Amino acid sequence: MTTYVVAYDIEDDRVRAKLAKLCEKKGYRLQKSVFVVRLKQHGLKPFLLQIQNIVRDSGKVAVFRLCAGCRDSALQMGDKRPAYYVF
Repeated sequence: MTTYVVAYDIEDDRVRAKLAKLCEKKGYRLQKSVFVVRLKQHGLKPFLLQIQNIVRDSGKVAVFRLCAGCRDSALQMGDKRPAYYVF
């Protein structure tokens, strides 16, 4: 499984809600418009196509792949998680 960070800036409430729902199925929310998703190697392309079909020209989406070293050293603090919580 590979870890990705998905961040978006979408003004349309309906489009934003659809994209959030997709991201919540694949991972979990870090912030209102930022998600961590874990995908199998063959799952990235279909996921990106789903994003394209939802968003079209309604906003911006960025998908960042985290290498194993980056993922293992990543920390998330706050929101009732201990300071050492690693996604």
